[in-house]
Amino acid sequence: MYNQWPFFRVTIDLVEMVFAKGDPGIAALYDKLLVSEDLWALGARLRANYEETKQLLLQVAGHKDLLEGDPYLKQRLRIRDSYTTALNVCQAYTLKRIRDPGFQVKPRPHLSKDIMDMGKPASELVKLNTTSEYAPGLEDTLILTMKGIAAGMQNTG
Repeated sequence: MYNQWPFFRVTIDLVEMVFAKGDPGIAALYDKLLVSEDLWALGARLRANYEETKQLLLQVAGHKDLLEGDPYLKQRLRIRDSYTTALNVCQAYTLKRIRDPGFQVKPRPHLSKDIMDMGKPASELVKLNTTSEYAPGLEDTLILTMKGIAAGMQNTG
């Protein structure tokens, strides 16, 4: 059916692309950092279902590996993977800090006068999202990671 029906082939190829962008390891990190232990089994089941569905998808498409039929996209995703993985890790830890009521931002040392000498302390010069209910920089970091991940994932952000 995959080879004879163009609509079916395109649909399966799109699903295959979405699976290629998925990362069960990152999902496990989010589970470990952000989900209560009593739901970890659900996350493990979902990741197992992901792997099972991926194998069935490859079987239907007649492929041995995801994106076997589109090596150009496969290479682009592989290049982007290191960036999106780093952003996902940063996002997971940022969310953990946002959810931690005891998290307090420690004052950072002032910037070197060699770099900046404007007569004002760095804390005045760098005004992050002043309306945020979270510690300075956390909401901004979360927004930046969301935008970066969406840009890396492109149509499945």
